[in-house]
Amino acid sequence: MGKVISLINITPDGSVDSQYAANIDAEFFEFTHDLLAETQAIVFGRNTFGWWQDTWQARLDADSNPGWVVKMAQALNEIPKHVYSSELQSTSWKNSTIIKTMDVDAIKQFKQPGQKGLLTFGSLSLVAALTEEQLIDDYYFCIHTLISGDNSVSLFDKVKLNVPLPLKLISTKVLQSGMVIIHYQRVN
Repeated sequence: MGKVISLINITPDGSVDSQYAANIDAEFFEFTHDLLAETQAIVFGRNTFGWWQDTWQARLDADSNPGWVVKMAQALNEIPKHVYSSELQSTSWKNSTIIKTMDVDAIKQFKQPGQKGLLTFGSLSLVAALTEEQLIDDYYFCIHTLISGDNSVSLFDKVKLNVPLPLKLISTKVLQSGMVIIHYQRVN
């Protein structure tokens, strides 16, 4: 049975701005590949998608990238990608589909037996909407070794919940870079 999974880079002081993702290395990408193996598609918000589309297509074509970067670029190029945007009109990234509005029932289809799941990378507004609908099953918080000093981009500022959302700690993983990955599951 598939799950909706959210992978979020965050600093110890709570910033989720991607510019502070300081520990992206081969070991982190191997961890990410394990998540992609259980994933049928990646879902993005418009802003994150635009940045990833530009960044990862260029990394696929650059001869100077290490093998682990090329491997990630190839995986991201091949997997189906859905971008939720009412404004985006076109995409140049292979296997990408623009979806104008979030359809809760369509997302739930990925949770059926025999399905692989959906994975989000960042996409804060999308994560907030999925959290409000209680659609995210697993949260992976990747804590980087950097105090940003920037509290302008916080993950759950936009989330509106009627009651707290309990989570269960599943695991922690410490990478050689010092990044700590905390895996929580939503308690049903």
